[in-house]
Amino acid sequence: MNAPGRPLALTLMLAAVLAATTACIPLPSPLDRGDAAEAPSSVTTEAPSTAPGDEATVDPDDYSDVFAERDEFFRAQQLPMDGTPLVAVTPAQKDFITQQRAYVEQQGLSWTASDENLALALAGDACETAILSRHRVDSSTLIAHVTTSPLFAQLIPADLEGDARTTAEAPIASVMVFGTTFLCPEDGDQWVAAYREVYGG
Repeated sequence: MNAPGRPLALTLMLAAVLAATTACIPLPSPLDRGDAAEAPSSVTTEAPSTAPGDEATVDPDDYSDVFAERDEFFRAQQLPMDGTPLVAVTPAQKDFITQQRAYVEQQGLSWTASDENLALALAGDACETAILSRHRVDSSTLIAHVTTSPLFAQLIPADLEGDARTTAEAPIASVMVFGTTFLCPEDGDQWVAAYREVYGG
């Protein structure tokens, strides 16, 4: 059974991000050129499997454990929920932002506080989705996440369809997925595989 609908845990954080990124399309990440090897390697490369009979011990409608895990993730990442713009504070976040910023500047472009805010929000939101999906991420998870993401909705014109929409989504998803390899590395390889299946590369 699919995870419950997108919760409101990130509402204030996303509101702050959206206010800071009006009409701003995030810059591509190193993932776009296949440099995921620069990111920390994940613990696993595939979704956890369940042994025969395990299904009987997990109530598919009981998400109390994943919500508890999600809350712990937010605490560990020190992600503010009061609308404060996001700034890298943990070693993993700082590593992510350092590499993302270096890549952007190598392209001859400038890096701003809004870019940092958005990159961290994209990655944190994807990590939340992975947790609520019980760490089972595939192309359908990625598509559903992008389709329901308020960040993607704000950054991509609503009238874009087909290939034009995919082209607009890809660089945003690239930043998001690259960030998961730092913020939630146990899910990172699954996000990377899903990204490549959906967007190529």
